[in-house]
Amino acid sequence: MWIALIPASPVIAFLVIALGGRWLGERSHLIGIVAVTTSFALSILATILVVTSGPIALPLYKLIQSGPLTVEIGLYADGFAMALLLLVSGVSAIVHVFSSRYMQGDPRYVRFFAVIALFTSAMLLLVLSANLMMLYMCWEVMGLCSYLLISHWAERRSACQAATKAYLVNAVADLGLGLGVILTWSTFDTLDIQTILSRAPEVVPKTVNVLSLVGLEWSVPVLFLISSLLFAGAVGKSAQFPLHVWLPFAMEAPTPVSALIHAATMVNAGVYLLVRLAPLYVLSPGAMVLVALTGGLTALFAGIVGLTQCDIKRILAYSTISQLGFMIMACGVGAFRAATFHLISHGALKAYLFLSTGSAVAAVMRTKSHHPAVPRSGPCSDAWPLYCGSFLLALLPSVFLFSAPFSALWTSTGQAPAAGLYLMLASAASFFAAYYLSRLVLETFQKPIPLVWKQALPASLARPRFFTASLILGFIPLVVGLAVLLAFLWTAFTHILVPGGVQRLPALDNLIRSAFDLEHLIMPLLVATAGWGLALTVHGRPWPRPSWVTAALDRLYVYFMNRGYIDEFYEVFVVRPTLRAARWVWISGDVMVIDGMYRAVATFSLALSRWLWQVVDVRGIDRGVVGFGTSSLTLARWLWRVIDVRGIDRAVTDLGASSFTTARWLWKVDVRGIERVAEEVGRQSDATGQRLARLEPRTLQHHILVVITWLVLGLTLFYWFAP
Repeated sequence: MWIALIPASPVIAFLVIALGGRWLGERSHLIGIVAVTTSFALSILATILVVTSGPIALPLYKLIQSGPLTVEIGLYADGFAMALLLLVSGVSAIVHVFSSRYMQGDPRYVRFFAVIALFTSAMLLLVLSANLMMLYMCWEVMGLCSYLLISHWAERRSACQAATKAYLVNAVADLGLGLGVILTWSTFDTLDIQTILSRAPEVVPKTVNVLSLVGLEWSVPVLFLISSLLFAGAVGKSAQFPLHVWLPFAMEAPTPVSALIHAATMVNAGVYLLVRLAPLYVLSPGAMVLVALTGGLTALFAGIVGLTQCDIKRILAYSTISQLGFMIMACGVGAFRAATFHLISHGALKAYLFLSTGSAVAAVMRTKSHHPAVPRSGPCSDAWPLYCGSFLLALLPSVFLFSAPFSALWTSTGQAPAAGLYLMLASAASFFAAYYLSRLVLETFQKPIPLVWKQALPASLARPRFFTASLILGFIPLVVGLAVLLAFLWTAFTHILVPGGVQRLPALDNLIRSAFDLEHLIMPLLVATAGWGLALTVHGRPWPRPSWVTAALDRLYVYFMNRGYIDEFYEVFVVRPTLRAARWVWISGDVMVIDGMYRAVATFSLALSRWLWQVVDVRGIDRGVVGFGTSSLTLARWLWRVIDVRGIDRAVTDLGASSFTTARWLWKVDVRGIERVAEEVGRQSDATGQRLARLEPRTLQHHILVVITWLVLGLTLFYWFAP
């Protein structure tokens, strides 16, 4: 379970730096260095475990469960994966340490270390992916990280254009990879890599009609189609012809990023994909021919273009393309183990080369020049590793391409006519690789140091002329010893490495010969020596040549200096038509259709609102209100004239007159009647008083007693007879 910490450590570092970088500041590199170093240490332990116990399958989490489709997040570690893990984590750790000083003072310091940590994690997880879905996701994450790193100095227009170019070219290639993953799932009903490799022989007879959508019939072996689509992704990621155009411009990134892209991540992903799916490719001879020819042409073309470049980093970029072409060609001829060995050794040496050029390029950048041209360079002690690494790297293609595994497999793939073509491509590409790297060293370190360098560098860094007779004589035994050492390493390497399930390829295993045969050591040394000798002859001292040779070479030089006009071809036949098509789609689709729909809706809404305003508001509501007001005014006037003036006024007048008449009558009644009643009451009261005065008191008491007696008697009888 702890193997999962190998890709998880850089992810954790990415999250910590991205979220806490504001507080970490220029201490952010410490988090990345610790995380990547931890991954490297765990990779060493995992390698020991795999070598002693065999491959390890580690399912982690079921990501997708939909019908027959089941995708699990799982890891698969074998000898091939361990070799790549050591390369990626080791080189990344060195790049992290180097970047901590190289990027010091950069305004995007924190962002840089966050992205390279994620970049490293994506490559580590891609190497350990147990299924194609995980591989594809990590593949895309690396593309995003490369875009962010190439455009690190976003204030430079060239960096932004290079990042966009790299992203778009890889996006086109990734379309093929995505279609290949989909077709693989529809064919095998699984995305697990080991299951696919075990079922691959069962699918060999199957074909698919690629023109069924247009009603035509053209059946193609399904394995050839799957292999070709997956290889399309590898062509883009590993910068193979004709999708190699992004890698030279990726040199706009900082030097540590270039080392990481060229040596440990990104470009190695395509070779890894081919080697991991080796049992699938060997079952499709057509796909193998396609892979071999693509790699051979790329190696030859990039080698020739590298001869004409004057920028140090551009030369190294075309060197990477050429070396990757060798690896792809090795996969095409079935030498998957040799391709892996070449991949690992090239990664280590290419990181060495790029990091060695860091101080030299930085010095040129300090002179306000963004083009560190080779002829204007000069010797400095910090760049001593450059020429050593250059000669080692120049030797690698020859040693590997003509070693026993390659020469045996060239004649054993069942494609005899193609064997001669492969041999010629490899010979020419190896020769040019030795030539252009020797030229790089000669042009860089044999010329006198320019004045601008003397101002940018201290005098102690200047050295005398590099190529003296003694040093040349000293390099010859070094090269021979290196060739023998690599042969010994190859023998030990093949016993440990099991790339992509090559144990399932018995027909190829019995063809591996001894790497110590004399003819297999002499031929690569002769080719490399010829390249070095020609470089020394041409660039070490001027030599006379006929005018027609000069004219022909000048034409070829201009052609290849402009990179075969492939970028111009894309600009004229791909970019501009695409932009015109995009503009047409934008005008006809977006402006005319989508925006037209919005404008139509807006126009209709405006017209409807105007109609509603005219019909409902002006003609309806306003007229209704005006009519109601007019009617109310007419009614008020009529009420004022008819009811108020004629009716109410008359009623009030009549009421007033009646009230006045009534009041007068009441006054008369009051005066005549009340006075008479009062006089009558007065007379009666006076008579009563006189009568009572004549009665005696005893008589009055007698009458009152009689009345009381009768009342008592009445009440007694009432209660007696009451029920």
